Amino acid sequence: MLKNLHVSNYALIEELDIAFEDGFTAITGETGAGKSILIGALGLALGNRADVAVLMDKTQKCFVEAVFNVEDLGVAEWFQQNELDYQHECFLRREINPAGKSRAFINDTPVNLTTLKELGEQLIDIHSQHESLHLGESTFQLRLVDGMAANHLMLENYQLCYAEYQSTLALLSELNARKAKLATEKAFIQFQFDEIHGAGLSSEEYNALRERLEILNHAEEIALGLFTANEALNRAENNVLGQIAEAANALRRIKGYMPAVQALFERIDVCAIELHDVARELDQLEEKAGFDPEELERTNTRLGVYAHLMQKHRLQSVDQLLDLHQSLDLQLSASTDVDNQIERYEAQLKVVQQDIMVHAERLYASRKAVVPYMSGQMEELLKLVGMPNARFEVIIETLQQYGPDGRDRVRFLFSANKGIAPDDISKMASGGELSRLMLAVKSLLSEKKLLPTIIFDEIDTGISGDIAAKVGRIMAAMAKGKQVISITHLPQIAGKAHQHLYVYKTDDEQKTKSMIVRLDPVRRVEEIARMLSDDAPTIASINAAKELIART
Repeated sequence: MLKNLHVSNYALIEELDIAFEDGFTAITGETGAGKSILIGALGLALGNRADVAVLMDKTQKCFVEAVFNVEDLGVAEWFQQNELDYQHECFLRREINPAGKSRAFINDTPVNLTTLKELGEQLIDIHSQHESLHLGESTFQLRLVDGMAANHLMLENYQLCYAEYQSTLALLSELNARKAKLATEKAFIQFQFDEIHGAGLSSEEYNALRERLEILNHAEEIALGLFTANEALNRAENNVLGQIAEAANALRRIKGYMPAVQALFERIDVCAIELHDVARELDQLEEKAGFDPEELERTNTRLGVYAHLMQKHRLQSVDQLLDLHQSLDLQLSASTDVDNQIERYEAQLKVVQQDIMVHAERLYASRKAVVPYMSGQMEELLKLVGMPNARFEVIIETLQQYGPDGRDRVRFLFSANKGIAPDDISKMASGGELSRLMLAVKSLLSEKKLLPTIIFDEIDTGISGDIAAKVGRIMAAMAKGKQVISITHLPQIAGKAHQHLYVYKTDDEQKTKSMIVRLDPVRRVEEIARMLSDDAPTIASINAAKELIART
């Protein structure tokens, strides 16, 4: 239950601290006094979005702290899962600085807003008058039926399956789009691949061809150079090899007389051997160096294949051409890979479709089973709030497509009067009837939900008199099992409360402030009397107020 709310520098609230009790608490005050501002401040502590505009003093920080008693609520495991310290008194705190930056805390540990909101949803249910308008929406109606059927875990399991179903469908859609694109491009890719592949290209061949072309283009110069070198080394009358042989023979004759000559002789001998090898290789090269027009043509033709393909694909090197060949090969292989992936995911989709069908059917059965009870209980509760002839029906229709909440669409049908067939609530219910319908729904759900606190923010709009008293009695009955807080402008409801808080405004020279006080028995009578007379309390209104309170 909510034990305390501390608010600082929020809207019209400079500073206030409110203690809440068990049972039924009524909050009253003049229009514009700031009753709903309290709900806005509490919403901040529960994880609602922050706006720097809510700061009363734009130079100071806004601070809101809500204290809850969470003993016996079964949230200890949630604290453990979120690595937070658990204690029976739980502090939810929110701070907003003048720059608009927000910080959130649970028991003094910083948390993100998602975590704060997740905990808040387990502690309190805030219902505003505007929420009644959602009663005519199919999605909202479906959530109410699921709440009545206690389908939380069942719906969670379905949604996990639905997420996998959607993911598989998305993957298949992407793969089929890729397959279609590949099919459009495949013929061209195949042509390019076949052309390059059929050419039998390699960087080794290309380099060899370039080298051979260089030789063939300079065959005459090469032949002349080789001939001249051979002449000088071995063929001329005074050739180099002959002169070296003569020098070697001269040193051979004297090397025995002078040790230093021996080393020189050996060096000349090594040079002679090396030059003989050079001369032999020159002979071989000279034999091959002859000009061959046919070979030149063949070489140019083959190199032309490389040049044509590089120019065609706007590439600068053979390596880039070979990379393109490999890329085209991979693209062609991708078509086969896509087919395999599609086949695999189609098989997976069949399994997921079977699973989602089972989960959807379980949800449908659970929802269908609770319909008679919900319809009957709603009609009984509507009688208690002044609609003895009301009819309430819940229709569940099965859709063709799966959605995030199953395959069901819910329709609430309502009629307040005899002889009028029930139809959609959005068509049949007035504002006051919507308020009573929502109160009846909340009353039913409160029996199913373990939330310790429910807040009604002016849910009594559009009702008055005896109906208001009946609404108050239902709220008081609900408060026997949980904490009920009602912001109200009706004395009939305020008179049923166990605790009465009064919100008012004060003005000084600089600003207007909202304040709140707990009314003692005397002031409570005065406030309810004022609400009854809509003016200064009279003896009659005071007596009426005492009677209202006495009936509690």
